[in-house]
Amino acid sequence: MAGLFSNAVAKSVVKKPKSSKPATIWNVGDPEGDAVGKAVHELKELGAQEKAIKAKKGLFSTIVLKHAMENHVADFCALGIQPATPLKVRNSDGEEVSYIVQDRGGQYDVKPEQVEILEQLLGEEAAAELMYSETVYGFNRDVLAIPGVSKEIEAALGRAITKLTKAGTLTGEQADELITAKMKTSFKPGTLARAASIVGNSTTKLAQFLDAMGSSCCRYVKS
Repeated sequence: MAGLFSNAVAKSVVKKPKSSKPATIWNVGDPEGDAVGKAVHELKELGAQEKAIKAKKGLFSTIVLKHAMENHVADFCALGIQPATPLKVRNSDGEEVSYIVQDRGGQYDVKPEQVEILEQLLGEEAAAELMYSETVYGFNRDVLAIPGVSKEIEAALGRAITKLTKAGTLTGEQADELITAKMKTSFKPGTLARAASIVGNSTTKLAQFLDAMGSSCCRYVKS
């Protein structure tokens, strides 16, 4: 059993190449006289306008985001805890947009480059204390769908694999593929909330720390 799980973990770190799929195209008529053709044309036109608006919105969002990030870091370090929400940027006319900060530490893998930055910032031991690793096991549905496999697995996983392999119901390769595993290293819960104290309330280090968290600390402006 230990070998099966170990093999599944080892295979989980190997990425399989993505296969490209051929396109299916349905041709329609002239946009001037065909309703579907006209709809396709209008969608492309609106799509182009939408991209232009999105680009313009992105430009202004970047300006506000930079200001909000700087103030967020300053207040975070000054208070020692995260500033009270909601976070707003308001002009003299009373118009305002929201600055959103979300802790998504448990949703994303911590990448090696993130670990390297944190180790440089905090030291190896302190960086390691911020993360935890977990392995999630599952079953390959294609293999389980083979007649007779599910019943034997329910009875006794180890005995069933041996029996099915010897009986020829499963090949050695299929038995090896039966158990799958997904490994994930994430930031520990509450890491974002403690970020200022972790870096000693240094605004420079906190800015670097939040950047290093990447997608685990989602920050954006919402109008």
